[in-house]
Amino acid sequence: MTSDLSTTPKPGDAFGAMLRDCWESGGVRETLERDDGQVYTSAAAQYFAAADAWPDVDRELLRRVHGKVLDIGCGAGRTLAELQAHGHRVLGIDPSPGAVSLCLERGLPAIQATAADLTPVTGLFDSVVMTGNGLGFLESSEQAPRVLAELARVTGPGASLLGTTFDPARLTAPAEVRYREHNTAQGRLPGQWRIRVRHHDLATDWFTYAFLSPGDLERLTTGTPWRVEEIRAGDFHYLAHLVRR
Repeated sequence: MTSDLSTTPKPGDAFGAMLRDCWESGGVRETLERDDGQVYTSAAAQYFAAADAWPDVDRELLRRVHGKVLDIGCGAGRTLAELQAHGHRVLGIDPSPGAVSLCLERGLPAIQATAADLTPVTGLFDSVVMTGNGLGFLESSEQAPRVLAELARVTGPGASLLGTTFDPARLTAPAEVRYREHNTAQGRLPGQWRIRVRHHDLATDWFTYAFLSPGDLERLTTGTPWRVEEIRAGDFHYLAHLVRR
């Protein structure tokens, strides 16, 4: 089941609606539309998959988590469920009200918030996780310092930030090369995408999401409360382990 992109969508929580449909009936595809007209689809079931079906670097991330954990962009709660099952105290945040509602129904603690504004989050966390290319929530050179400052505010010295992404240069199709070149010419990160989620007649607002090379990540963290401790390469993605100064 895919979305019809030939019609003008209504603004709404397309991401939450997509997760709900997948949870209730399965067979749903996630549809991402980029501002250059490129469309990407994938199985929405990935948001409910058990850890043995995750990319290798996301599984490695689970092994490095310690203490109380904040999950940024928790979606339907696949990471929350794994961590909670292993005895961690967890909290998920997601900008989608539908995603948060589904997490709560599944017995997974979550609240509506964004990585750049964690005002609803209380207490301190020992680990922050950003799975499933979650480092994309750093967004841009301008937004990353704000996000990293917010994550530092809800953690203490020595806390871990564990996130995954991939080097956008690994995408070699002509449309991808042109998009990176255009971004670079405009002074943006090469892998900085402007996208929205489509589902049936709904579309989210356009939002910025970044795929980062290790060099991009190192530059984004310079001068912030975080330092890059390790980059762990995987089959396609990589895991970044950052430590709170």
